[in-house]
Amino acid sequence: MKYKHIALLGLFALSATSCNDWLTLYPQDRVVEENFWEDKNDLDGVRYAAYRQMTTTLFNLIAWGDLRSDSYDIVPVDNNLDKRTEFIKVLNALPDSTMDFYDWGGVYTTINYCNKVLSHGEEVLERDAQFTRTEWNEIKAEMTALRALNYFYLIRAFKDIPYSTRVINSDEEVISFSLTPGIEVLDTLISDVRSVAGMARNRYTSTLDTKGMITNTAIYALLADMYLWRSALRKGRDAATLDWQGDCDSVIYYGQLSLDALANQNELASAGSSLSNESSVQNYFTDSKYTLANSTLISNQDITSDFNGYQDPKVASFSAIFVTGNSRESIFELQFSLSDNRKNTTVNTYWGSDDKSYLIVNKSAIKKIYGDNETLFNEDSRNWYSCQGRTYVSTTSSSSSSSSSSGEGNPHMYKWRSCSFLNNISKQIQTSASGNEYRNWIVYRQTDVMLMIAEALAVKANVTGNVTNKTSMNETLKLALAIVNAIHMRASASQTAEAVMGAPYNTPNMLKVIYNERQIELLGEGKRWFDLVRYAERIGGGSIPDSREPKYMDGQDGVNEMVNTFFATKDDMKDLYKQRFTNRYGLYCPIYYVERKANDYLIPQNPVWNREKEDVQASASTTTTEE
Repeated sequence: MKYKHIALLGLFALSATSCNDWLTLYPQDRVVEENFWEDKNDLDGVRYAAYRQMTTTLFNLIAWGDLRSDSYDIVPVDNNLDKRTEFIKVLNALPDSTMDFYDWGGVYTTINYCNKVLSHGEEVLERDAQFTRTEWNEIKAEMTALRALNYFYLIRAFKDIPYSTRVINSDEEVISFSLTPGIEVLDTLISDVRSVAGMARNRYTSTLDTKGMITNTAIYALLADMYLWRSALRKGRDAATLDWQGDCDSVIYYGQLSLDALANQNELASAGSSLSNESSVQNYFTDSKYTLANSTLISNQDITSDFNGYQDPKVASFSAIFVTGNSRESIFELQFSLSDNRKNTTVNTYWGSDDKSYLIVNKSAIKKIYGDNETLFNEDSRNWYSCQGRTYVSTTSSSSSSSSSSGEGNPHMYKWRSCSFLNNISKQIQTSASGNEYRNWIVYRQTDVMLMIAEALAVKANVTGNVTNKTSMNETLKLALAIVNAIHMRASASQTAEAVMGAPYNTPNMLKVIYNERQIELLGEGKRWFDLVRYAERIGGGSIPDSREPKYMDGQDGVNEMVNTFFATKDDMKDLYKQRFTNRYGLYCPIYYVERKANDYLIPQNPVWNREKEDVQASASTTTTEE
């Protein structure tokens, strides 16, 4: 799909003078604004602009969702990249509010575009006789979900955020905005998206549009993801009274709906099919038994022969999902294309194959999943393009957290590059930069949703109610394991996740298996740090009341457990991480100081990260005023 420029020339011209605050938006001329919304083309113009705007925020979305995780180290040569020093600080648990990739303004601009479409749709419906109520309902569902997705990124990254569904046109309109607790925003997002679930398009005529715009498939995936996050927040705060189990049921329910809708979509089903609304599958799951359907994956049919001398392995799933893009496993991708003049340079900036990139893979963290078994590690085809070694002239690291081993090169993540395999033993690859500038960014895909379902099953398996005895508990865990095995065996052909990662028939170990599988399967897709935050939030605990939610503890137990479990390969850093993360607020990002300054510091900083001089000045000013 091209994110088109329909009817936007005047608006884009005005945007050049946009304000410098936490909402950079357009238009600022109310006369133009009032006379703009005449027909569906005008609505579509801003609708497409929302997607196009979201592509510009990708660098920040990745920094928020992946950068601090156990998956990466800094490239061990001083390449003079402008953010190298800042990335080193972040990997050493020293994020700072002066780092501009914590600027959330671009995401709020996307949200504001969605708000504009949603606020003007009804008047366009009245003015344009060719524009139907059905078309408006589809667009309304699409924009409601896209807005929720962007807010969901914000609450996962910053926890408490400014929240508004009204159109903002000037600095003066945001000066009084304050933070809304993230869990309250999440409740609203879930309610909003549920109200439009099943109302969007099931598919478009073009595959690029079907995969590049929000469909019902994506709406169901988003709901599953948001319910999974809320289940963790609720369980970690008050498992006895907050309905986290019901949220897990909703993950399974909407996750399955997404898989069903995806299968329906790929079969070129027409709009209005049996999957177009929630009631048609109301009893799909029962309390005592779960089923999983429509989860057939792209087959890597020739992987088995790769271990028997096949010299040019073709990993079909890799080529379809990442090189070609918009595969049948895709649910929603941000589109980049030469014809649209929309480049995706972000993935190479993070994970390129030379020293002009920021990150290498923490291979030790990936290998630990296999018990350091080199054979099992090599037999997982995902590691052929996720942990390829490259030796530099200098291997001296500027980061104390670097884990690269001399002699085997520094492992790069080639997932977003064109690859061909040169050696069937070491799985060495040759990469090409051709087409990489236009590689799509995958927001949701099939295996991500399958693993959401597996996680929800695992955390429910040891509670009373739906699962009342050990036999049924094991059955639930077995289904979770079956999902993980389907994904793992697609990549390794011979080894199950259970064989590689150990018997999982208890919930803590099964969760670790699922998180390990997510790390390998979704490496370099902006998910890992969010996964680790969710893991820590689900445990919660602590001995000190939360500074902003005083009826709950501050989550320190979860932070410590997450660090101990997943940062084992950075053992020398674990105590430091615990000290610097301190509590659940340490898992979230500092708010960019420019945003707080624009708001006259009415937005409080994340309490763990009060480090910039502007905060000190604001604090001193407040103290003086109070005195």
